Amino acid sequence: MSPGIRERVTRFGPQQSLVGILTTSKAPPSELPFVVIVNAGIVHRVGPNRLYVDMARSIAALGYPVLRFDLAGLGDSESVGGGASLLESAIHDVQLAMDHLSEERKASRFLIFGLCSGANYAIATAFVDPRVIGVMLVDPTVSRTTRSLVVHVVRRLKHMSTLRELVLLRHPIFHRAFGRRASAARSVAKAAEGQSGQRAIEFASQAGAAAEREAIEELIARGVQMMLVFTGGVNHIYNYHDQLFDLLPGLDFRQQLRLQYMPDTDHTVSDQPSRQRLLTSVGAWLQSTTSAGTLGAGSRLDTVSDVGTVHASGTA
Repeated sequence: MSPGIRERVTRFGPQQSLVGILTTSKAPPSELPFVVIVNAGIVHRVGPNRLYVDMARSIAALGYPVLRFDLAGLGDSESVGGGASLLESAIHDVQLAMDHLSEERKASRFLIFGLCSGANYAIATAFVDPRVIGVMLVDPTVSRTTRSLVVHVVRRLKHMSTLRELVLLRHPIFHRAFGRRASAARSVAKAAEGQSGQRAIEFASQAGAAAEREAIEELIARGVQMMLVFTGGVNHIYNYHDQLFDLLPGLDFRQQLRLQYMPDTDHTVSDQPSRQRLLTSVGAWLQSTTSAGTLGAGSRLDTVSDVGTVHASGTA
């Protein structure tokens, strides 16, 4: 950790049940927004392979104060009762974090960073809370397009094992469609079940794309800036750079979006070179938007080779 970086534990929320780590530089400029980092799945606030620790320290070194915290029931944060869904609970917790930072640090503007489910929570919070002026998302949930589905199928067919199973009628698709032990009626049911995966994809794409479009439209209208990164860890869903634009045709949001595709990187950005590139690109986005006088200059990073490297901080 850089000598100019400070970290301390903070508690907030009902009965001080939520626990987080504040990461700051010695004198963060007051005009910079606060960055809030949200859990990925059930992973502790350190993030997958300490990604969130590295991210918080890298961002703080640029002068941005950062809070990475555990949602209720995760890590060191206590579980709270109630009948709220996971999404509703996560949004509530992030808002509690922003309330806490508003009271303690006089923060009024926030950026939210999240990976996977954390990215979904980030964009959902931005959708309902105008204090969020920017989101940084790694592998958020998006729908397939026709092109991405074709790319996925072609890639699968290139595997000799898949071709061999198809030729020998041993591929799981045939077992689903023509179960040997099923009765005639159940064979029909299994055939429908065998096709249900594709139907589910198509249905989810339609319903999901509508929700995605509504969320993006709201963020566009509010001027929320977005940085989205897609890795090779989700190439069964997202597998070419401009898929997001194809998914949301007619939306003019390139000036509020930096889109980066990292096909050779795994979902948790576990290898050091990829992590260094991600840290660099996030820092470059923050600095370029701040220097431009607005949080979000539209730009595109076609591949990870478009950004340099930065050495991640040591363990702590």
